[in-house]
Amino acid sequence: MIKHGGYFGRGKEDIIDFSVNINPLGVPVMLKEKLKKSIEDLDSYPEIDGRSGIELISNSLNLDQENIILGNGATELIYLFARTFKPKDVLIVEPTFTEYERAFSLNGSQVHHFKTQESDQFKVDIDTLIEKIDGIKPDVLVICNPNNPTGIFTKKENLKTIVSKIKDTNTKLFIDESFIDFTDQESYISLIDCYPIFILRSMTKIYAIPGLRLGYGLASKETIRLLNKNKEPWTINSLALDSIEVLLEDKKYIDETNDWYSSEKEKLKEALKEIDGLKVYESEANFFLCKLKISDANTMRDYLINKGIYIRTCEDFYGLDESFIRLAVRTREENMTLIRELNRYFNL
Repeated sequence: MIKHGGYFGRGKEDIIDFSVNINPLGVPVMLKEKLKKSIEDLDSYPEIDGRSGIELISNSLNLDQENIILGNGATELIYLFARTFKPKDVLIVEPTFTEYERAFSLNGSQVHHFKTQESDQFKVDIDTLIEKIDGIKPDVLVICNPNNPTGIFTKKENLKTIVSKIKDTNTKLFIDESFIDFTDQESYISLIDCYPIFILRSMTKIYAIPGLRLGYGLASKETIRLLNKNKEPWTINSLALDSIEVLLEDKKYIDETNDWYSSEKEKLKEALKEIDGLKVYESEANFFLCKLKISDANTMRDYLINKGIYIRTCEDFYGLDESFIRLAVRTREENMTLIRELNRYFNL
């Protein structure tokens, strides 16, 4: 099983978990009230394909329903995409979410890596990536945007050359936008009918509902049709389906999230930058990649867990090692607890 964050959930309320990149405001109150009523319907089967949820997302994004597919979390759709298309060669922009490589490898793909450079702050060098595409001519190019764990966002204007190139090489572009709700950046949705692009979205992160497992994919009607041919029935449970309408309508929760995020992210970044033992990278996401100038991530993790704090070490990400950690943005009080303990650690 691949390593992830989030090992301290239920039953571990005494642990502040900085390894999970979800909204620390917690499950929206409106959703909790809705789910109390939805429990009464657990004796009935959910819709076999989640059609009502697709219709709601269709109206929200002003897209045809045939351009949308629902998933049991975004991860289901990663594996479904790999299983459906079984590409011979896949090029993944790294370091990034490790489930991409596992999904494609399990389906017989040869995985190639395009490693972004620490010296470039892990930004994607478009010209070098073009050269890599020309050399490999991959069937699929995978980009996480904003990227996990680096937080880098590659803007649409910077990928125009890539989009043109993939059309020439008959390459599908797989873009994971699971963290885009924490940015003010523009999505690639407008391009799905013009280019061979699949966009992955997650409702888990912004609405703090990892236990419900809810994500969706956006692509051309033909791509969605092929994915549905390979998709198991009933992968979306009734509680998740009942959640979609409430979440899409809860504008107050999104406003509260934006107020919290715009303030706390900057404060956490500045506080981390003041710690001599850390280098903090710029991030468009709700987390920061940091490099330890002294010590190593596992030693730090062991120290912090004894202080009631859990962090994400990054040695399992391609191109990173034990000198890197990832820290999610949490509440003011939790962030300050982290900063206090990090200062103590580096002053031992």
